[in-house]
Amino acid sequence: MAYIKPKMNVFFANNGKPVTAVVEKISFRKYRAMVKDNKTGKKKPKMKSMPFACCKVILSSDPTVVVGEQFLIAGYKLQNVIMKNERILTFKSDYIADYAKDDCNEWVRRIINEGG
Repeated sequence: MAYIKPKMNVFFANNGKPVTAVVEKISFRKYRAMVKDNKTGKKKPKMKSMPFACCKVILSSDPTVVVGEQFLIAGYKLQNVIMKNERILTFKSDYIADYAKDDCNEWVRRIINEGG
């Protein structure tokens, strides 16, 4: 998982065309996971949190991704890359982001729109 900070650049290719975004803020989403207890060997529930980068597109060559559009990326899908002596974020594999404009992602819209 990449170390994510606000104002970092995110670079990815969508439909083979470059898109550049900037991280506006970091949000965390809590979830319950089952972990193995070292003493007893049994699995027990534990609360964990996943970082999400709230990003805004600043440059896009892809007509389907509009400049100024906001989206959310899970932290484990990003990796740090050094390019021209500057650390940027890129996707580990394929482009996967949750956009605020999608109707099915109410929690994405809520995280992006909340202040902080």
